[in-house]
Amino acid sequence: MRAAVLNAPHERLRIERIDTPDALEPHEVRVATAAVGICHSDLHVIDGRVARPMPVVLGHEASGVVTEVGAAVRDVAVGDHVVACFVVFCGECRMCRAGRPAMCQNREATMRKADATPRLSRVGREVHQWTNIAGFAEEMVLHRNAVTVIDARMPLDLAAMLGCAVATGVGSARKVAAVAPGDHVVVIGAGGVGLNVCQGAAAAGAASVIALDRSDERLALASERFGASHVINTASVVDAASVIRDITDGGADHAFEAVGVPALIDLALDATARGGSVWAVGVFGDDARIAFSAGQLHSGKGVHGVRAGSLQPQTDLPLLVGDFLAGRLELEALAGRRIGLDEINDGVADLVAGVGARTLVVF
Repeated sequence: MRAAVLNAPHERLRIERIDTPDALEPHEVRVATAAVGICHSDLHVIDGRVARPMPVVLGHEASGVVTEVGAAVRDVAVGDHVVACFVVFCGECRMCRAGRPAMCQNREATMRKADATPRLSRVGREVHQWTNIAGFAEEMVLHRNAVTVIDARMPLDLAAMLGCAVATGVGSARKVAAVAPGDHVVVIGAGGVGLNVCQGAAAAGAASVIALDRSDERLALASERFGASHVINTASVVDAASVIRDITDGGADHAFEAVGVPALIDLALDATARGGSVWAVGVFGDDARIAFSAGQLHSGKGVHGVRAGSLQPQTDLPLLVGDFLAGRLELEALAGRRIGLDEINDGVADLVAGVGARTLVVF
């Protein structure tokens, strides 16, 4: 099959022939990829901010159709439409038993053993799977717990975005922060995740949803399609925190950092009211350090890490599909350009340039 391979940080992705194993292990499934989103987390590996073994196939929010299932798989069948999600969980550790699969302590249990034939290889040598998904490829071989079966009425191109951008953003607002009616919310970064924080907070009844970005295009999306009541272009507004405090009568109840830039945590704290919460949703680099005045803590403010919007894939993803089919979830405006695998480096360039919300590779 063909896949987009990253052979070293800072290089372009190369379209190469990659092998998948002829035989599945008992708890695996084989999926013909339908679509995959290009996410900032993928970019962090490309630009070296997040170090991972190379060569690697990136892509961690994907959709497709099951073409084969392992002998022990009972609840997924050939022909099923699925979302492949980076929250791959063992199902047995303390976190999984507590209903927190996004915090799984034993993801190694979902991988092949070191002495087994790798799921991806090139001339007999392993090619690594980014987040155990590797969606920038025509085919995925995955642990059963990496996929969620969805309603076949759901368009597969849009379904791909559910696995990261939508689940992380909406879940951060709904589940993690539990935004309540009347709350004031700030969202720093109006990319794929940030826009979904906006729509999750708006759906929860927030009194204000204030989106910050440096792109007028993305801010227009935030206000026109994703529920933002106010937008601030930080490229032209010097003191965004002051503007936010004026809008919210003293500061936001919740501020979401959805970019992954340490300095923006300071901005989020300055924009938050006494007793408010800052939610670090963006992916920071391996070497990133976050520093802020301890005085912020004395004001009762808290800074909290977020992983995948506390996603429970097997229950939350079908609910999101239901929301879309019922007209309660915006996805069409989230999808930007749709490109082929051969154009994937153009899609990466769009991401760097801040063009659109989510470029989709479709197969």
